[in-house]
Amino acid sequence: MGVTFKNLGVLFIGVGLMAFWIGSGRAEGDAAFPMPAGKLYVNECGSCHTAYAPGLLPVRSWKKMLLELEDHFGEDASLDDKQLAEIDKAMMPLAADTPAATMLMRRIASGIAPGQAPQRISGSPYFKFMHDEVPASFWKRTKIGSPANCGACHTRANEGRYFEREVTIPK
Repeated sequence: MGVTFKNLGVLFIGVGLMAFWIGSGRAEGDAAFPMPAGKLYVNECGSCHTAYAPGLLPVRSWKKMLLELEDHFGEDASLDDKQLAEIDKAMMPLAADTPAATMLMRRIASGIAPGQAPQRISGSPYFKFMHDEVPASFWKRTKIGSPANCGACHTRANEGRYFEREVTIPK
């Protein structure tokens, strides 16, 4: 998948004969993806599932998701107007296709066609590439359940950390 050189803060992802350099520009302890400030996003969105890093999808995906919370993957996840506005304001600047996006986030956004607003991170080209070696049987494990349960293996996902070296796969 990738090799991280801690001292350089660099991730190399090899694809065939091509290699892409993704410089994090962050200290070792920093999140791979910035997360919204405050606790509202993690408390509201993370109460039912992993509080996914906004940098995993483009703005249009998050906007669509926030507009359809009354039927959020079969559940009513509605928020009051004040909470919705606060989450929107905190998330959108951190999405994958914003001016402040990191090189990694821009690569994620570039894999999604301009007219698409996917709702499932697990369906994105980036996710599929990063998890291509995960056997289908792993997703069926009781403690994992599905590819959407990032927190099962990425124990610091609610902090925006998805480092391969921090992965713990439940039995």
